[in-house]
Formats: sequence, structure tokens, C-alpha cells
Amino acid sequence: MSETIGGKEESGFLDLFKKPPFVGLIAFLAVFAVQPLGHIVMIVMEKILAKHQYWYSQFYDAAPVIPEGYENFAGIENINYLPAFIMGIVGIVIIMWGVRRDTEVAGTWAGFVGASLLWTGWVEFSLHFHARYFGVKTLCNNGEYAYACADGAATKPEYFMMQGSVGFLLAIMLYFMLNKETRCNMFRWMHKHFRIKVGKPSRGLTRNFSNNVAIETLTILWFFYVYLMFLYDPVLIGEKHWFTYFSFGFFGIWSLYLIQRLMRFKRVTSALRYAIPTAIIFYNMVEIGGRWSWYKEFWVHPFEYPLASALVGAAVTVFAIISIKTAVNKTKQIDQH
Repeated sequence: MSETIGGKEESGFLDLFKKPPFVGLIAFLAVFAVQPLGHIVMIVMEKILAKHQYWYSQFYDAAPVIPEGYENFAGIENINYLPAFIMGIVGIVIIMWGVRRDTEVAGTWAGFVGASLLWTGWVEFSLHFHARYFGVKTLCNNGEYAYACADGAATKPEYFMMQGSVGFLLAIMLYFMLNKETRCNMFRWMHKHFRIKVGKPSRGLTRNFSNNVAIETLTILWFFYVYLMFLYDPVLIGEKHWFTYFSFGFFGIWSLYLIQRLMRFKRVTSALRYAIPTAIIFYNMVEIGGRWSWYKEFWVHPFEYPLASALVGAAVTVFAIISIKTAVNKTKQIDQH
């Protein structure tokens, strides 16, 4: 806001964030901070709710022997999954709320927040359950595949399940690529340069921001999770393979290109939508760097680093508030300056 003092208009604190490059920067930081927050929430739920009253799937010939002090990646604890299911329901309610509000500001934020909750609550915990139900082993940090690890997991069982969804992912991506109504820059670039004729977009079509942003967020998360799982798989590629190093560099160049474009944005809501793929692509470098042990991933060890983990949650809240407060025309279908 701005105040008039002595006949002169004095800019308020938030006015600083209504102009480039701060519009894009706040959007980027908001989306970026949500990525480690998702890990923190999932691990906190696993640890806090764990009662160590495990049951084992009938797919095991015999219950795995878990040595003392080892982390169990085979046991199923029912108490973990009800809160995760409720989290997914909350995500759907938020997305539907955004649809009913029918404004760009509410729809964009509702789609992003709702999809993030839906991803952690339903997607990740569904894979978490079924990996243990079907007896998928984990890849331990020592390079062995086992049901329990002494020194932590390099790749948990649920992520092998996610890797196996690649065929379904590519089939779904075909729909988005051939959708003439898409506003995705990547697909539109493919239409132009690969001469994929999908027809012209419908004129006067009203955009459902909440649903569109939710589907975009879920699809981008899914795509890059699967991509990283193939990079990490020691049989297919491996974390020290040249292609993994190439991917790290490619993500860096790609994300920097997107970031410099994002810094020019003037509209908060369009900046947030552009920041979703930008921040996730940039975060892939963070993930790979952690895999190479360049630094300790505190978001994977929230109980060892409670302050840092709490600051991530606080940062998401602050960036979200600034982003919403600096948007204009909050009651309009389109948030235009």
C-alpha cells in the first residue's frame, strides 16, 4: 500500500514487490521452498506417526529379519496412511475452492497448494504403501538392495514404484502435447518446431486456473521424479554416469534461461505459473547435488535440523503472503495490471 504524507505519496513496503524483478523472484522462491517442504512433511509424518507395530505383506515368503538399529523399509504401519489420505482430500477441497472462486489469483494459488498436498498425501504415500505391500527392496547407501539399511537409503522402495510408472506418464504427456488449448510454452514450442498440427485454440475460452495449475503441477512433479529415478538407477544409468552429469548441466542452463525470463514478469499470477516448472527444474540440480553428497540435505533429516526445517515452512508462508498481497484485481477472473 502507499500512504500520503505531507501531500506526497510514500511507497509502502509491499510496493517494492509489485515490480520486476521482485514479482518473479518471490514467485520462484515460493515454489522452490515448497519442494524441500514436501520432503519434510512426509518424513515428519512417517516418524511422528510410527508406532513400530509393523505388519508384513503376504507376498513375503517370510517376514524380513530387521537387525537392531536398522531402518525398516518393509514393514507397513496403517497409522501412516489415514493422515495422508486426509491430506489428499484437503488438497482436492482447496482445488475445488479455487474453481468456485473463478479468479486468477485464487485459482493459481489454490491449484498449486492443492496439487502439492495431493501429491504428498495421495501419490507419494500410495506408492509408499504399495512398495512395501509388494515387497520392493530399497537401495541402501552402501550400494546393497535390502529390506533394511544401517546407514540410510539412497533410493527408497516407493521411488522404484514411481520409476515403473514411466509408460503411463508418457501416454498422459501425449494428451497434453496434442491439446490445442495448451498454454505450455514447451508444448507450443514443440508444435512449432516439429510441425505438430493440433489446430487453433478456441476463441474466447475461459480458463479454469485452479484445475489447470493443479494438473500442471502434478504432471511436472511426476515427470521429473521419474527422470531422476532413471538417472539414479545403477543398472540403467547411475548417479556417476556421464549422462547424469550432462543432465545436471542441462538443468542448470535451462533453469537459468527460465529464471532470467521470469525476472521480467510484471503480473504476480502469471509469474507464479511460470515459476512452477522453473523452480522444479532448478531444484533437480539440488537433488542431484545431494545425491553426489555435495552437502547434507537437511530436508531429508528434519529431526536433526529442526530450525532449518522450520525456516523452510516459514519461508513458504512469507513468500505466499507477499505474492497474494501484491496481486491486483483479486476479485477479477483475470489479474491484469
